[in-house]
Amino acid sequence: MKIRAVRPGAAGAVDAFVVPLQEGGKAPAPLPRSARAAVDRIAKSVHGVTRPYAVTTHHGDPLVVVVGMGKPEELDAERARNVAAAGIKALWRSDARRVAIVVPAGALGEERAAEATAEGAVYAMWRPETHRTREAERRLPPLDTVLLLTARPATRAIARGQAVGEAVNLQRRLANEPANKMTPTLLADEARAVAKDAGLQVEILDEARCRELGMGSYLSVAQGSHQPPRLIVLRYRGRGGGTKGFDVAFVGKGITFDTGGISIKPADNMHHMKADMTGAASVIAALGAIAKLRPKVNVLGVAPCTENLPGGGATKPGDVFTSMSGKTVEVINTDAEGRLVLIDGISYAQREGARRVVDVATLTGAIGVALGPYFIGLFGKPRSFVDQVHTVATAAGDRTWPMPLTDEYRDEIKGEVADLRNSAGREGGAIKAAAFLDAAVEEGTEWAHLDIAGVDWSDRDRTYAPKGPQGPAVRTLVALAGHLADGAVR
Repeated sequence: MKIRAVRPGAAGAVDAFVVPLQEGGKAPAPLPRSARAAVDRIAKSVHGVTRPYAVTTHHGDPLVVVVGMGKPEELDAERARNVAAAGIKALWRSDARRVAIVVPAGALGEERAAEATAEGAVYAMWRPETHRTREAERRLPPLDTVLLLTARPATRAIARGQAVGEAVNLQRRLANEPANKMTPTLLADEARAVAKDAGLQVEILDEARCRELGMGSYLSVAQGSHQPPRLIVLRYRGRGGGTKGFDVAFVGKGITFDTGGISIKPADNMHHMKADMTGAASVIAALGAIAKLRPKVNVLGVAPCTENLPGGGATKPGDVFTSMSGKTVEVINTDAEGRLVLIDGISYAQREGARRVVDVATLTGAIGVALGPYFIGLFGKPRSFVDQVHTVATAAGDRTWPMPLTDEYRDEIKGEVADLRNSAGREGGAIKAAAFLDAAVEEGTEWAHLDIAGVDWSDRDRTYAPKGPQGPAVRTLVALAGHLADGAVR
């Protein structure tokens, strides 16, 4: 799908117009007379037409889709994304190939509005019903061209919006696949395809190589499965191939299916555990977008992937393993497996020379209890870096909430027979999980942990995300790489 900006009035023949309508507003003047008349009629005759994301369609030639925008002073990037997505979703059952979207005006600024509009349009071109056999139940319009009606060219902004939108949709697709079609090996194949398309360096570490590196904690999770583990490594060097180390590393939890192991989960909703690799999918998708946008920053992606199953060789509660950092780990609960793979991923990233590490994981149900389905839990150190990640995430459209992480919680994850224990009771569970990860963070490394377990999946439709995988954190990772490049990291 090609997205480009054209000046108002220069769209030419299109199959549909998507028109944002603000409170008290009229149809934008640059629209063709018939489309403008249709918008004005809808504005006068349809109650609640300007309510945010309300959609009213005029079935003419071309189609005119009016999307409520609310008050003009409330326009921000998130609303612009939602407006565009709502308009494109209204075309799902159409045969539209060429669509024009009026970029909403306001205090947001035309370039930022164009970027958000492109992003939202791409979001709407994904559906979760991939494996249904009836074409009508998974149908998308055959869109090949989206024209953004704006006075500014906004070429780079549109490219950013499209790259981020496509990355989020990739993350959704990967997280939506059933576990028999997204094993660690198949996820590694997906990473290879992304690397080839975007020009990334890719390396896949097998079990033998991980054992050589001392990743006993990660490999302990893989013991119960017949599927071999795969540790995915993606490298982007935006500051030139001769530069050493990485300005930032992104580490994603890649549990392609999680039964809980010997500490087996209840049967209800266990099928959703196919998406326990959403952190890994976020890292893979974000690295692909970063490579396409070419910021001058070196970024490392690490995704330790495995299944967590209760096979005959599975880890038992009470077993002790040695992590890559050299610290020993007592496994109290085999369903607290995400932190076991992540600590070795974090250690690997630091050994590769990463100065900053951001991990992304569907880590704890406790974070959903604490924050509900709307906020990502944000932990880390030092405070200045956590604040930086929070600011970047907010601007990118991911809502994060900084959480406490103090020595009391670090004390609670000390093991009885080993250095660490992977579970220390339910109270403050998300914080204790973060404290466990912190044990692998070396002195001088800036670190942030994004617990996305409350927001990665939705059981109901949202404006730019159908029910199913929601695509969290990808935008934050891409934006953070750009932010570090703009800050001329050294």
